[in-house]
Amino acid sequence: MTTSRASAPLRNLALAAASTLVVGALIEGFARFMEPPPVQKQEYLWDWDERFKDGDFYTFEKGEGYPPNEENNVDGLRDVTRPVETREGLRRVVVLGDSVAYGHGVEAVEAFPQILERRLRESGRDIDVFNMALPGWSTRQERIAYERIARKYKPDAVVLAVCLNDLPELQINLTKPPGFLLTLFRYSATVRVALGASKREIGAVEELFTDASSERVNEAFRLFFDEVRALRDEAARDGSTLHMVVFPFRFQVEPKAPAPSAQRRIGEFATAERISFFDFLPETLGVSSATDLFLDYDHLSRAGHERVATWLAGLPQLGGDRVPDERPREPQPEAARESALRRIRDQPASFLASAGPALESLQATVTAQAVDDPSPRVRFEAAQTAFVLGLPGEPSVDAFIRGLRHEDPRVRAFATWTLGEMGGLAQKAVPALEALARQDGGAGKTGALTAIGKIGGDSPDMIPLLVQELKHPKEARRYRAARTIGRMGPAAAAVVPALTEALRDPSALVRLHVVRAFGSMGDAAKPSLPALIEILNHDSDPVVRKEVSLTLSRLPGR
Repeated sequence: MTTSRASAPLRNLALAAASTLVVGALIEGFARFMEPPPVQKQEYLWDWDERFKDGDFYTFEKGEGYPPNEENNVDGLRDVTRPVETREGLRRVVVLGDSVAYGHGVEAVEAFPQILERRLRESGRDIDVFNMALPGWSTRQERIAYERIARKYKPDAVVLAVCLNDLPELQINLTKPPGFLLTLFRYSATVRVALGASKREIGAVEELFTDASSERVNEAFRLFFDEVRALRDEAARDGSTLHMVVFPFRFQVEPKAPAPSAQRRIGEFATAERISFFDFLPETLGVSSATDLFLDYDHLSRAGHERVATWLAGLPQLGGDRVPDERPREPQPEAARESALRRIRDQPASFLASAGPALESLQATVTAQAVDDPSPRVRFEAAQTAFVLGLPGEPSVDAFIRGLRHEDPRVRAFATWTLGEMGGLAQKAVPALEALARQDGGAGKTGALTAIGKIGGDSPDMIPLLVQELKHPKEARRYRAARTIGRMGPAAAAVVPALTEALRDPSALVRLHVVRAFGSMGDAAKPSLPALIEILNHDSDPVVRKEVSLTLSRLPGR
């Protein structure tokens, strides 16, 4: 009897819990039945949690600073590497933007920031225009890019290139429910209905015009304006001026386009905040077929980038004044040396090709200048010029060896890459490259090992360094190590066990270069045959499997 009375509260508690679960399930089922369909976001509206690896910001894999045509610069952006140091008389303009300023769909040199720089220089301005833009960046990322990247270059002007999808992306990503509530939000229709999920997010840029007074659109503008103010204030503290350029979506230049209410709202904000504001939409009105300025919904065509650059080049707020009056002035020695180097680069290719012995002398002079000039900017300009002049002869190797020991990482990158391209002519530089390879990062370990592989050095000291690189956290370091091993050929036999292990690398690019390395090693690669056959049968990447087939066909005894 006592036991029965004692268990009654437990039965009641279990009954209450079961009833709660049943009621909860019924409510959840009803909510799922009644829940409006979710907003279908356009593909151009990015969810940062899905797209970015490291929170709210990303860049591409960073380059090493040389050669000038490397895909990404030292900041992980699609622009040439530039010296951090500035000088008197030089004006610097930073363009912050997304895939439009980046130049999605066109070559890097065809993006409007790069065209703008050329136009302004041709008109007599002494100016650098930086393209600091990446696909998917919104105003939040552009402000972060100013803090982490642009600031160190001490820009005179900052251009915020605004695409209208920036506003919905801010609203979508900065108004997510926090923590545990976000998990419930994803999996519970009851929570979504209670929080009004179907009306929470902006699904398309058109809503900025068709639903302009809604809470979510007002929130998008508020978040955007907050970011712009913060960027304006940071730039002002650094002595720079913020300018805002707004680009339309293509539907705004098509027939029956809505009134440009979003541009007007941004313009009113800019006027109130005393931020210079430039609207590209009116500039499309004089174009016979304005849609030809676009590749798709918002990305500019080549003609679009050309028109934007021409328009911006005419704005004195960005380009500054032309070269002042022609009163005689004593040029700064540093500026004069930079100018002389640029004049060499501007020579037509036919002139350089016919220079003969004079070219060899010029190459040696410019190489020495790239290593030994006391000015970091002049060294930078000389390295750029050396790339245009082509590879120097063996007499310049001593200068490059000095460059490998230079404190300036750009000089080390210049010397390392060029020595590698010189191949066997640079054999005497291998000991200095080995010393550099023991240093980590940039044109240290990775670049030096690559250069030694190109030269044909087979020092046993390279083996442990290459094994370390095959395990580096960065994909670029691993695939370059595998590529260097491939250039060593049979001399890299000691790396076969580590290379075989690298066949399991999660990166298909790394596995591809590992397989190619085996293909260059001849008999030394025979221990890898079982692993290569396994990859042939099971690798998820068809390009890797095809490369394995080619490699197996080349190996002796197969």
